[in-house]
Amino acid sequence: MTLSLQTDRLLIRDWQEDDADAALEIYGSPEVAPWLSPAIDQVTDVATMKMILTAWIEAQPNFVVPAGRWAVVRREDNEVIGGLLIRLLPPYEEDLEIGWQLRPSAWGNGYATEASKALMSWAFKTGEVDELFAVARPNNKRAISAAQRLGMEWVGETDKYYDLNLQVYRVRAGDFKH
Repeated sequence: MTLSLQTDRLLIRDWQEDDADAALEIYGSPEVAPWLSPAIDQVTDVATMKMILTAWIEAQPNFVVPAGRWAVVRREDNEVIGGLLIRLLPPYEEDLEIGWQLRPSAWGNGYATEASKALMSWAFKTGEVDELFAVARPNNKRAISAAQRLGMEWVGETDKYYDLNLQVYRVRAGDFKH
């Protein structure tokens, strides 16, 4: 399934292989990579980023709606400024995680909240989903603030996901405010 969602300022669409340079500005950023869960090494070059994007693109058709990975594009200049995902949290049975990553030059503009709200709205309408979770490392103040702006409630701290100590936030479909 191909996804294309629009907000006032953003387009959420499937990743494309020619997004590698822009994706590297996100996943290759030393300000972003250390916060990713599960922990991954900072992507260091375009060739590696292209391989990762190819894997994401090839996996996309195999996800059960609403799971997937998408690019966040700023409509005014058609720049890829971030990525979104919905995926199963370990042990990969039922809890769905929503995640967002932006390149540092796009921080502080409300893009993560705007894009995530659009994706959450779509997920609650499209999938058989009644709740979404976000996880953040305890010192990731930006991710925690975004989760709170999205109306997500703190439900505790755990190390059951990705073998990391993480803060867990949740929003239920009935409590979600578009």
